[in-house]
Amino acid sequence: RRRRGVRHARARARAQRWWGANAAGYRGWIEGTRAAHPASSTDLLPTPTAFARVVAPLAATLALCNADRICMAVAVLPMAAECGWGPATAGVVQASFLWGYAATQLAGGALADRYGGRVVLAAGVAVFSAAQLATPAALRAGLPALLAARALVGAGEGVALPSMAALIAAHVPRRDAGRATGAAFAGFHSGNLLGLALSPALLSRVGWRGLFAVFGVAGAPMLAAWLALVPPRRREGGGAAAAPAPRPSPATLLRHRATWAIIAANVANHWGYFVFLTWLPSYFSAALKSGGGAGATVARASALSFAPWLAMAAGSACAGVLADKLIASGVPVRSVRVRLQSVAFLVPAAVLALLASSGPSIHPAAASALMTAALGASSLGQAGFVGSMADVARARAGSMFGLCNTFGVAAGIVGVTAAGALVQATGGYGALFGVTAGLYVAGAAVFAAWAGSAPIV
Repeated sequence: RRRRGVRHARARARAQRWWGANAAGYRGWIEGTRAAHPASSTDLLPTPTAFARVVAPLAATLALCNADRICMAVAVLPMAAECGWGPATAGVVQASFLWGYAATQLAGGALADRYGGRVVLAAGVAVFSAAQLATPAALRAGLPALLAARALVGAGEGVALPSMAALIAAHVPRRDAGRATGAAFAGFHSGNLLGLALSPALLSRVGWRGLFAVFGVAGAPMLAAWLALVPPRRREGGGAAAAPAPRPSPATLLRHRATWAIIAANVANHWGYFVFLTWLPSYFSAALKSGGGAGATVARASALSFAPWLAMAAGSACAGVLADKLIASGVPVRSVRVRLQSVAFLVPAAVLALLASSGPSIHPAAASALMTAALGASSLGQAGFVGSMADVARARAGSMFGLCNTFGVAAGIVGVTAAGALVQATGGYGALFGVTAGLYVAGAAVFAAWAGSAPIV
């Protein structure tokens, strides 16, 4: 009996060692089987397949979205000179993109949750590419037509990030969601680099009208590749579409403090992000002039803007990996979100306070280095408040993203418009940077106090 007991103990130990070595692979096999089974109720794919067929196309499509945005930030300089616009009018033109962008956040999230992000984002690419092509003709028709065309570009792009959230929640295993989100946002921010690298060269060769034509035409091959690569929503046995789960109303989501924590972070983030996105080339152009840089040009201002967006793209890719590793090591999810979001807000706040106090005397290269630090740190927010959306509403990530982004984009509209008015009224960027720094500090405080990690829907 003792010998049998020893043999049984040894057998149990061998089984435990085997399970410890193979559990992760077995779970991956189960997920792969579920993804391949036609009657499965889940769209989860094995991680390599999910990254190749969902995350990589997402990153490329989001890059085109942001390249189209930065195109206007560069083109507005010669457009303003040709049309005689002041900074306030230029601010309204740039903010018009955000009118449409805000209008489709809630609808884009709800549609992505119901019909799948593949179809919704494809429609968005078609709309914003067509509107980008129409921008020069709209200006010929007058300023109101130009504002409408830019709003339509925003409406097409407004569904992009809610669709991203829904696609990652549907197709990527939860343990890899942070890496997937970081990789998608790395593509998103790389669009700024693409726009800043290509726009000045295209501007000098084909003019600002040709610039919009090139970026508009680029949507056609991107749309074809998207539809070819991204898997459609899976159907249940019998060919009928899966019945969608009940969708929480915005009022339901707004009853939770965790939602308001994400909204507060969204407001601060979007105010700062869109101010940077739309006004960074103009800021560096002014810095080159006041700093004595000979021949301040759009190309030089765009070159100075390049490093900050490069840091943000790289930081976004690293943020998700860092968050996943911290959570896997045993750090509580809420603690990870709050720590990373605090760094993402407080470092840019300190940089902007320094730039505001330095005034126009700061050297352009020093300003670029400080902006690089600010945007690099702010990218950690992809694993902060963005990651928190999936924590508290994974089953309805698109709806949560659309709701919170609506508040954020509204702040972006105010920020971009106010930026033009503040610059024109004060003759500099100090007041704008001071206000933005204060919003970052407030956003960090509210998120740290109210952020949650438990599902609310």
